[in-house]
Amino acid sequence: MRTLSFLYLIILILSFVNLSEASDCNPSQPSTFSLSGAGYYNLTSQPAAFDPCNNSVIFKLHENKLSPLIIGVHGAGGRRDSEDLINFFYSEGFATLVFDAFDINGVTNYRKEILKYGNNTRQEMIYPVAKGAVEWAIKQKGIDKSKIYIYGLSNGATVVANLAAFFNQQDIKLIISEAPTHAGMGMPDNPLVPLLLVFGKLDNYGSPKEDGWRWSYNGPCFLNIVLKEAPKGNTKECNKNANANLNGESLIDWANNQKSNGKNITVWFYENAAHGIYTKDLDFKFRSHPTNNSGFYANEGARPEIRKKYSEDLLNLLK
Repeated sequence: MRTLSFLYLIILILSFVNLSEASDCNPSQPSTFSLSGAGYYNLTSQPAAFDPCNNSVIFKLHENKLSPLIIGVHGAGGRRDSEDLINFFYSEGFATLVFDAFDINGVTNYRKEILKYGNNTRQEMIYPVAKGAVEWAIKQKGIDKSKIYIYGLSNGATVVANLAAFFNQQDIKLIISEAPTHAGMGMPDNPLVPLLLVFGKLDNYGSPKEDGWRWSYNGPCFLNIVLKEAPKGNTKECNKNANANLNGESLIDWANNQKSNGKNITVWFYENAAHGIYTKDLDFKFRSHPTNNSGFYANEGARPEIRKKYSEDLLNLLK
């Protein structure tokens, strides 16, 4: 019995060693930040890359069949932003992948000081993680590689719109960008993957004006950055170092300009819906900023029947 137990222990140890050697874990040191005079955190290190072994990563497959895959890319609220909608797709037979780029960057104070991380810093963290997640996912077994989709919300929606100009249609069939931001890394010049933009008609999230609708509001250039790792886009001449005092291109103007250049872009609007259509019941509110006397409108969610319609519309489109 001792001999058998010893052999079992050796086999078990070797199994863990083999798993470790075969793993594509990619842990990184926590990112570092500096606090600006205006009270915002700026990234001062290289952002983390995607680590499939991070505790925030959830990759779900269906046994004994090839499944279409949808990857969820979150916004300011972290993984929970996209998780409910992605779980809906899992229940409908999709393989799914979600993660939290803030956790992967080792940010421990994010939920407590969320408003001190501006859109630019959030997107700096989300973009490389999301790109790496897609590159990792398309290599995995158990998925139908002709049916890979990406969904992004808010800051994540801006990120996935840029991924549409990094990947091509051989890798990704469609990208869904719900309510991209009007500040941060901006939108790309040359999307190669078909792109669906989605807006709730009551979405004024982030605007100082009640009628600063997400798709038509053109925020100031000084809120924008250029990410060297990302495709070139409309912030190259509209950022904190170039034309800072001007206003940028609105999202609907960008979409119309791209469509006039032959790009495959579709725009959906939903009545009785605001920011994050699938996240919560419709909620009208104004948020004060903790570091100054300003604030912004922050309508969120949608009526239950609209959430249901939205998920069904997406499912019909993807299937």
